[in-house]
Amino acid sequence: MKTIEAWLAQLDPRHSAAQIFEFMPSVLYFVKDRDGHIMTGNQAFAERCGCASARELYGRRDDTLFPLYMVEKFRRDDATVFHTGAPLHDLIELFPTREGLPEWCVTHKVPLLNLHGEVVGLCGIVQSYERMSDHPERPEFQVVEYIRAHYAERLNIPDIAEQFGFSQRQLERRFADTFGASPREYIIRLRTLVACEHLRSSNTPVSDVALECGFYDHSSFIRHFKRILGVTPLAYRKHQNSQGGSH
Repeated sequence: MKTIEAWLAQLDPRHSAAQIFEFMPSVLYFVKDRDGHIMTGNQAFAERCGCASARELYGRRDDTLFPLYMVEKFRRDDATVFHTGAPLHDLIELFPTREGLPEWCVTHKVPLLNLHGEVVGLCGIVQSYERMSDHPERPEFQVVEYIRAHYAERLNIPDIAEQFGFSQRQLERRFADTFGASPREYIIRLRTLVACEHLRSSNTPVSDVALECGFYDHSSFIRHFKRILGVTPLAYRKHQNSQGGSH
């Protein structure tokens, strides 16, 4: 019987075990090199990134695919894997849906080593937290669902905390521990991502988009939009129109 090393050495890398992820559309699979370039992924991951196939992903970096605030988190975690050579698992983080809306997901990342034991990349999988049948029930997710249903309304954090049995301090701490963001920041990010969809799919004036998404101050909307996405709402719309509305 061959050793595991000899058996693995005979495999054609073009036909790796990663193909199994094509039969798991609820699981997003990706591979990156040490410089953060995406080398491959399954079809589900490609579609989440707005690409028709994994071939279109090759060589792309996170900052060409995702909002900046997501990219910063992804890069920090990648750097940890590259530096420590150890896996990261059960990372709860925001990842965009096909519509571009933020969704809480669970991510696992493991290092990829060359024959000398050096870290040359990583691979990871992403799954929707809220659709996982075995995730623990956490009260803060009830708050998230409430926020997602009422994002366009005037939301008061102390009132929301009381409604779900938290003190404001407890809710802030639970959000920080679980999501790495405060309830207020989550609301701002959600409203901004919803605004992206409005800007992509309609000709509604930017000021009206702001109101429809819960921003009651136009200048505040522009400031937060640029902070999160790196461009103004108008520039974002022009870019999307020039791309034919593709995501």
